[in-house]
Amino acid sequence: MFIGIDDTDSLDGMCTTYLAALLVEKLGTTNYPKLIRLNPNIPWKTRGNGAVSLEVDGISDKIKEIVLGYVREYARIDDENTNPGVVFLEKINQKNRKLLFGFYKKTVSRLVEIKEADKIAELVNAETHKFNNGRGIVGALAAVGAELSDKTYELIAYRKQENYGKKRDIDKNSVIEMNRITYPETFDNIDPETGGILIAPRGYDPIVYGIRGENPEILKKAWGMIKPLEDVERVQIFETNQGTDAHLRNKKISGLKTYDCVILKGYVNRNPFVIEGGHILFGLSDGTGEIDCAGYRQTGNFRDIIKGLVVGDKVIVYGGLGKYPNTLNLEKIKILRLEKLFKIEPPLCCSKRMTSAGREKGFKCRKCGKRLSDKFGIAKEIPRGMKLGFYDVPPRARRHLSMPLVRMGRNGVCSA
Repeated sequence: MFIGIDDTDSLDGMCTTYLAALLVEKLGTTNYPKLIRLNPNIPWKTRGNGAVSLEVDGISDKIKEIVLGYVREYARIDDENTNPGVVFLEKINQKNRKLLFGFYKKTVSRLVEIKEADKIAELVNAETHKFNNGRGIVGALAAVGAELSDKTYELIAYRKQENYGKKRDIDKNSVIEMNRITYPETFDNIDPETGGILIAPRGYDPIVYGIRGENPEILKKAWGMIKPLEDVERVQIFETNQGTDAHLRNKKISGLKTYDCVILKGYVNRNPFVIEGGHILFGLSDGTGEIDCAGYRQTGNFRDIIKGLVVGDKVIVYGGLGKYPNTLNLEKIKILRLEKLFKIEPPLCCSKRMTSAGREKGFKCRKCGKRLSDKFGIAKEIPRGMKLGFYDVPPRARRHLSMPLVRMGRNGVCSA
C-alpha cells in the first residue's frame, strides 16, 4: 500500500517527516520513505513545503486506522493554517503511474488547486482523507506519484520532546570535520561565506539536524562523525528530490504565471540597480517580454555577480515567481556571453596623454596647445572581472529543491 501525507506541521512546531519516522517504526516499509519538496513559491507553505510518502506491505483497514490515528494525534490540526491530507493507494498500474507522475511534476513547479488533486485521486482510485480544508492532499498525492530519476537522500535526527523550542547544541568542530571528509558526497553542511553550520534548523520543530547527501551509506558515515550535545530520540533516512532542480521548467517570459518555477534565457536589457533593503535587480528580455530579476541581500557574494552585469549580456536565469509574475527571485544564473565594454582615453601628444577640452569639445595638449576632436579618442576595453559559467546563491540562501553547483554534471545531471 502507498501512503501519502502532507501539511501536518505549523510554524509553531511539528514536522511531517517526524510523523513519517514514527510510522516507519510502527508499520515498517519496503524501502526508504520519500521526502518530496513541493513548489517553494506557494505562499501558504510552512517552511520547507515537504510532503512524505511510504510504501508498506499489506492492504488493510488496520493500517489506515493507524496512519489516521497518528495524524490526529500529532498534526497541528488546531492551527487554522494546518490542513493535513492523507492518501491511500492500494496499487499503481502503468496508466495511473503516468497520471500520478504528471501530477507530481505540476505540483513542484506551479500552483495546483485542491480540486485538481481530487480529480486525479478519483481517476487513480486513491482514498483521500482531509482535515480542516484538506489542502494537504495536493502534496500527499504528489509524494505518492513522485518518481525520482535524479535523487538525493537526507538523514534526519530528531530530538526528545523536552528539548523542543530550545537551541540546538551540536559540536561545531565535528560538523566541520564531517564536511571536510564527506564533501561533496554530502553537501550544504556549512556556508563558505560565513562559516555558519547549516544542518541544524531553527524553530520549535522536532529536528536536531539533517544531513543531505548522494546515498544512504555516506549519510551513515557522516552521522557517525557528528557530535550532538543533546540526546537524539530517533534517526530516519529519506529518499528526496532535494538539490535536483526538479521544480524548474523552461519557459518564455510571455507565458509566466503566478508562483511558477522557471528557467529563462535572454539578454540583460536594464543595468542592475539597488532597491530598498540592499536587494539588486536587473532587467531581462527574451523577445517575448521583459521581467526584473532579483538577487536579494541575503544572497551575499551572489549579488556582486548580479551587480556586474550590463545591458547586452546573454544569460540563463533560474528561479521562482511570487504573487505577481513581474519579478524572478534568482536561485542561480549562467552567463553565456559578456558584452564588451570600452572607455575612451585621450590620444598621445608630446609623449603624454592629452586632456579633455570640455564636454564634446575634444582634447587639448597642455604642452603645445594642440587640439583634436572627440573622434581621435582611443577606445580601450574595460576588463569585466567576470567569467562565463554558472553562479548560484550561497547554501544559507538556497532553497531545498535548488541544485547546488557541486552536483551539476554528476551522473549526467545538468540544469541547462
